[in-house]
Amino acid sequence: MIISILGTAGRDFKTKEPVSFYYDCGVLAKESRAFCNSLDMLLHNYPKEEGYFIGTKIAIDFQKELLSFNKKRHHFIEVEDDSLDDVFEKILELLNQEPNEAILDITHGFRHQPIMAIFASTLSQFLERKDLKIIYAKEKERFKSYEYIYLNEYIEITQISLLLTGFIRTLNFIPVKNMKLLNNEIFEDFSKSLLSNDMKGVERDYFLLKEELARLEKNAELKHLNNLILKVKSELEPLEMLSFFASYQKYIVLSKMMVEKNYLVVALAYIFESLREYCSFRFESVCVEIDFKDSYERNDNVMKSIGNYRKENKILKRYPNLYKQNKETFKKVNKLYNKLRKRRNALAHINTKSNFEDIKSDLNQMIDKVEKLFNDGILNNLRINEN
Repeated sequence: MIISILGTAGRDFKTKEPVSFYYDCGVLAKESRAFCNSLDMLLHNYPKEEGYFIGTKIAIDFQKELLSFNKKRHHFIEVEDDSLDDVFEKILELLNQEPNEAILDITHGFRHQPIMAIFASTLSQFLERKDLKIIYAKEKERFKSYEYIYLNEYIEITQISLLLTGFIRTLNFIPVKNMKLLNNEIFEDFSKSLLSNDMKGVERDYFLLKEELARLEKNAELKHLNNLILKVKSELEPLEMLSFFASYQKYIVLSKMMVEKNYLVVALAYIFESLREYCSFRFESVCVEIDFKDSYERNDNVMKSIGNYRKENKILKRYPNLYKQNKETFKKVNKLYNKLRKRRNALAHINTKSNFEDIKSDLNQMIDKVEKLFNDGILNNLRINEN
């Protein structure tokens, strides 16, 4: 099956006489020679194929007068002038009812190439079929010759460009299907891990993402996207040293990245856990002889000890004077921890008072305070006395 969107090419604009141009059909493995227009090429090179030609009444009448058609195999479908959605709907109907290989020629369908690219890209997303070939005769030598190209490959490159641009801005990746040049699942998995506070997932998926970006850089078909790929790598650069950091340092890095991309709730969760992990890290000598069922229970007991909360607290049960011996230090840490907890609870509910910029500014200040607490080494020298 062949489908073509009709235009009014094929006659001299002034004399109204038929004109012809050379069409290079090498990529189609068909005869290359002079034709009146792209439709003329289709009629000549695909004589046995069922043909569906979509256009306005003016375009249909123009082509019927210019070229010869087979009444049994060639069908004309009329649409309203400049009705892009109507054209899209007709093509979808044809492609959905025809299971065999289909060629769609959009050479004369659009005046502007950006619209053509968007149309073809959108169409390919609606259809999960690999036997659809979208062709376009691009001008090779002005007013002299044209060369056919498959738009399918260009469509994917355009899609990758848009997806990478979105990823640079948001660190999020829109789920897509049937990508040949890019492993979209690696990008999607990384985004899911990052935005769901999954630290292990972030580290695992970042390693895979680095490998995928290196592969994309080596792909000659994507050479025009190298600047975008470099920008993606630049955005992810803070993660490069992640594997060498302690847990609390990793969370700080991610919280800053999330604030920059305006994921404030996610950022607050990271900075909240960063402080908990830091305190647990500094309590290592205290907790070494205490049996905890998991890291959550350990962190929970650490924060309870800093707040002097003794109920179900294995640490203060083992070291009953720990809070008294470190009271002033613990009070400073607990004050900051409670502020973070209040901010987190507030952001988890509908906000009717603070605006976005104020919340973001406040969160940046909180990150600075937490980072200062780390740098000051406020819990470096805990006093421990069992009696």
